[in-house]
Amino acid sequence: MNYYKKVISINDRSIKMKIFIKLIIKLCITSIVFGYILLTNDLPLVFQYFFKIPPVIWFSLFLILIFEVIVSTVRLSLFFNNVKILKLFYVRLISVAYGFILPGQLAVEGVKIYLIGKENKKYSQPGSAIILDKLIGLIVILFLGITGLLITHSLGFKITVIFFIIFVFLIFLVFLLNIPFLYNNINKFLFFLSQKLKVLSSFFEFLLKLAENWQVYTKNKKLLVKNLIYGLIYQLLICLTGAFLTYSLGVGFIFFDWLWIHAVLTIVLLLPISLGGLGIREASFIGLLALIGINSEQALAVSFGFLVLVLVQALAGIGLEIGKVFVKGKKSE
Repeated sequence: MNYYKKVISINDRSIKMKIFIKLIIKLCITSIVFGYILLTNDLPLVFQYFFKIPPVIWFSLFLILIFEVIVSTVRLSLFFNNVKILKLFYVRLISVAYGFILPGQLAVEGVKIYLIGKENKKYSQPGSAIILDKLIGLIVILFLGITGLLITHSLGFKITVIFFIIFVFLIFLVFLLNIPFLYNNINKFLFFLSQKLKVLSSFFEFLLKLAENWQVYTKNKKLLVKNLIYGLIYQLLICLTGAFLTYSLGVGFIFFDWLWIHAVLTIVLLLPISLGGLGIREASFIGLLALIGINSEQALAVSFGFLVLVLVQALAGIGLEIGKVFVKGKKSE
């Protein structure tokens, strides 16, 4: 027993060290890329474009943002009958705040799983729900991206084919465990590992329960269709935000281009190579908007516009967290 405790203790220290090293590397990447972008662009011109965005556009953007948060919260609530929608609203906003310190969107989804499951220490059900919700969201994004590319012909046909292949693969992933042969063999394999590797048995048990919940969700066609519809509305609202921002800079209301721009940007930001996507997001905006004739300063102004909207959500989440702590303090008194 003492041997296993020592092994686990050593593993914990090594894991923490690896996380710390990765954090430092990503911080360096973020600083270098973001710093390079700021140094190689005309910042006064960027802010000139940014402050050119009229109040009526900002009002429209904040209105769209409110609908985005509501739709995404309701969409997530489809998976949780026993969780109050206000809690999911809080999780949705505070996870955005964590997005500024965690590398990549996948880490943010992990925060959502933890926050929803921490009360009863059961993470398999929220885990399957959050992952499935994310996958369906990516399917919707790729569908819109393919639609945008077919309408605008902004990128080569090869990119459209790649999007379609990923699109089909993600659909296969969603329904993978509905194939009895695969589900049974995956279950047997995970059970075997849980018996052989006692130190990691709780982890494999978590995966077994996750697979079980996953199958329950994916067999519920009504739930999947509702999630898909809400996901479609949510992603279209984000594309509408981008179209309003470029329109306010005099570029034009390029809504259909935003369908594929948003798709590419989402895939890029899934890569855990910077903190909160900073630097990578701005570089992606510059590269993608250049393909449709928008200069780098205008692209940065658009990027800063999106950043403001993300910051508003993050600050709202932090505000709710502070309020929550304050209420708990009052109750304990």
